[in-house]
Amino acid sequence: MIKKLFYLLPVALVLLLACNSSTDNETNRKAHEANEMNKEATGSNHQHVEGQNTVELDSGKKWKANPETITGINNMLALVQDGIAGKAALSTLYKPLELEFKTIFYKCTMTGQSHNQLHNYLLSLKEHLEKFKEGNVSTQSLKEMQQYLLTFKNYFE
Repeated sequence: MIKKLFYLLPVALVLLLACNSSTDNETNRKAHEANEMNKEATGSNHQHVEGQNTVELDSGKKWKANPETITGINNMLALVQDGIAGKAALSTLYKPLELEFKTIFYKCTMTGQSHNQLHNYLLSLKEHLEKFKEGNVSTQSLKEMQQYLLTFKNYFE
């Protein structure tokens, strides 16, 4: 019995360390992504280069978006449409829109080029959102944001 325990203990330790290592790597990856997203969402360390945030198709095909991103875009679209229809006060829209925007960044699981293209799309969306932060919310600015949100389906599915 003690011999079995003697052999099983090192195996259990190796498995435990391996699981912790992959969990640490996943945690570090998510922390890095969250940090990068926060930088982009808050505008720190971001310089605009003309044409940098142009969204492109995947050789003529739409990119696969994760479900959380699609939900976030749809939620933002619903908020904007409520504002246009007069169901929500224009002055109250910034915070819920910002929350949806940040949630998209936080829950992003996309990788590679589709991830980069999503960021290009979101950077332009951030510009629309920044107008609201500055208090420039009008029915016209909501309609412009609505038009932009509707273009999401042109690039992502």
